[in-house]
Amino acid sequence: MKKSIVLFFFIALVSSLMTFQQAFAQKNMDTQFEEIKSEAQRLMDEIKVPGIAIGIMHDGKVQMAGLGITNVDDPQAVTEATVFYIGSISKTFTSTVVLKMSERGELDLKAPVRKYLPEFSVLDREASEKAKVIDLFQHRTGWQGDYFEDPSSGEDALEKAVRAFRFLPQRTPYGEVWAYNNINFVIAGRLIQVVSRAKSYEQKVKDELFLPLGMTHSSFYMADLMAERFAVGHAGVYDGTSEPQVSFAPFPRSVYPAGGILSNVSDMMKYMKFQFDGKDKDGSQLLSPKLLDMAHSPLVEGELSENNGVTWFVEDIGGVRTVFHAGRSAGATAKMLFAPDKKFGIVVLTNSDRGIEVYDAVIALALKKYLDIERTPLVAITADRSSLEPFVGLWLGDNEDYKIYFDKDQLMAERLYKPLGDLQIYKNPPPISMSSAGKDMVIMTDGAFQGTVGELLRDKSGKPAFLSMQHRIFRLAK
Repeated sequence: MKKSIVLFFFIALVSSLMTFQQAFAQKNMDTQFEEIKSEAQRLMDEIKVPGIAIGIMHDGKVQMAGLGITNVDDPQAVTEATVFYIGSISKTFTSTVVLKMSERGELDLKAPVRKYLPEFSVLDREASEKAKVIDLFQHRTGWQGDYFEDPSSGEDALEKAVRAFRFLPQRTPYGEVWAYNNINFVIAGRLIQVVSRAKSYEQKVKDELFLPLGMTHSSFYMADLMAERFAVGHAGVYDGTSEPQVSFAPFPRSVYPAGGILSNVSDMMKYMKFQFDGKDKDGSQLLSPKLLDMAHSPLVEGELSENNGVTWFVEDIGGVRTVFHAGRSAGATAKMLFAPDKKFGIVVLTNSDRGIEVYDAVIALALKKYLDIERTPLVAITADRSSLEPFVGLWLGDNEDYKIYFDKDQLMAERLYKPLGDLQIYKNPPPISMSSAGKDMVIMTDGAFQGTVGELLRDKSGKPAFLSMQHRIFRLAK
C-alpha cells in the first residue's frame, strides 16, 4: 500500500514538472517571438517598409504575425492571411514538382534537356547539347540568366519563351562559373508542362503541391485571390525623408516558374512543414526523405559561403545546416529559411524593395533567439589602393550594371538598374562606399546595401574576368 502511494506521488511529481517545463518553454517561445516582432517593427519604421508578415516554426509549434499596412494608398492591416508575392521562392516549387516527377520515373534528372524539349537551344551549341535537367536548378549553365519578355499571356507562354531562348548569348562557359539564372526555371516549367502533358504549368503546381499541402490561399493568378487582402509592392525609400510609393508590376506569365507565386504566411508555413517531413496535409508521403534531403544538401559550390542543393541555397551557420531561398519582384521581397536538423524555420514576406534589410535582420535575430547561432559576416579591412584598382570600371549585367570608381581615395559604386521590358521598375540608389573584404573581395560599407560582398573572378591567366555580386555575374565593359 505504501509503495503504491509513493509511486502515485512520484508520477504526480513528474507530471507536474513536465507541465511546468512545457509552460516555461511556451512562455519562452512567446517572449522570443514578441522580441522579434518588436525588432521588425523598429526596422520597418526606420527603413520605411509599409508591411511585413512573419511566420516561425519550431519543434512543431507555429507562430505568425502581420505588421504594418498593405498599401500606403489604401491602408489595411497586414495579417497572417495577407497575400504577398513571394518572388523567386517560387523556383523551389518548380524544382519540387520536377523531383516528384523524377521519383515516379517520369523523367531522368541526369538526362539532357533536349531529350524532353528537342526544340530547346541557346546560341552556344555545346551548352545546348550538354545541359541536363538537374543543371536547370544549380545555376552553372552559363547562358544569359535574365530575360523578361512577354511573348504570350496564354497557355503557350512557356513554349514561345523557350523558342525565343535560341538567341540567348553564353555569358560564361557551360558548367564552369556559378551565376544565378532565372531562364533555367522557365525552361523547367516548360519541361513540366510537356512531360506531364498538363494543360498548364500553373495547374500542375496546383495539383502537385498547393492542393495536397492545403495551400488554399496560393496561386499564380491574382484573380484567384481577389477576395483576399493583398499587399501591394512599394519602391524603396533611400533619402530618409520621402514616403514609400506604390510600385507594382507583375511578372509576365512566361516567368511564372521563376517567380510568379502569390501566397500568405499561413500557407507558407504549410510549405515549411513539408520541408521537414515531405508529407501532405493528410500525412501521406508526398516526396521521399531521400529526395528531400538531396534538395537540401550542398551539392554545388555557389557564391561565397553559399552552396546549392536542388534550387535551395545551403549554408553552415554556427555548425548548423541552414537552407534558404529569397525572392524579389517589383516592390516586394521575401525569404524562407529553415534548419532541417533543428526543426526550425522562418518566413518573412514584405511589400517593399527595402524589405531585404528587414528580413535579413529579423532572420538573424530569430536564429540567435531560437537556435543560439550567428552568421559570421565578412567585414571591411584596410587595403592598399592598388589591390582595389582591378574593381574599377563599368561592370555589365543583364538587369543592372555597376559603375565602380575612386572618389579621391574612396572606392565607390553606383548601381544602375535597367528597364524590365518597357518599364523602369527600380530606382537607382545613391552611390555606395566600398572597402576591401580580403583578396579580390570588396564590401559595401554604407546605405541600403551595407554588407553586400563582391568577388572578383579571374581567368586562367589571372586577369579580372567577372564580378560576382548578389548572385549575379557582371562583365567588364571594354
